[in-house]
Amino acid sequence: MKPGTTTRQTGSSSPPQRVSLSRAMLVVGGLIGLAMLVVIFERGAVRHSAPDDAAPRREVSSAPSLTKRAPVARPALPPSAPANSVQAERPFIRSETKLVLTQIKAQKYVEEAYPAWLRAHPGQDCPHTLIELNDYMEDKDANDAWGRPMRMLCGAARRSGATGIKVTSYGRDGERSEDDIHFGN
Repeated sequence: MKPGTTTRQTGSSSPPQRVSLSRAMLVVGGLIGLAMLVVIFERGAVRHSAPDDAAPRREVSSAPSLTKRAPVARPALPPSAPANSVQAERPFIRSETKLVLTQIKAQKYVEEAYPAWLRAHPGQDCPHTLIELNDYMEDKDANDAWGRPMRMLCGAARRSGATGIKVTSYGRDGERSEDDIHFGN
């Protein structure tokens, strides 16, 4: 029997006709291919790009297009602060947070860094500057959260009978006032 031919069986019942397998495969393959092309075009995978020198096309329509979107207004960036501004260092941190960060730093100087410095320098009572204590803690500078230098009182600079060190930050305003941060015994 030749491929692509149909046969009819003889017998008491009327059996169905057999279609050759290759013909059925062609039909199914064609349907699958057609379905794939529809999916590709629906998803926009095949797009014709205009040549670089082609003039842009204008759409003329009386009804608004559903595919076009109105331009989104973007917020303007805040003006940048001058490079020498102290406030420019950490503008995004709230004032209450800066207060807490400065208190924690002053406490670390007094309770962690100063005792470690004393152990490393037997016979000495006070470091010359506060920044000497940074070797014994994780900070790289002796500034408060506002970017201003913190002050240290130690030894003869403290009132009589006081021991240890006292670390002070003048707070948000940078001047001696009631918002100053003091830590030490």
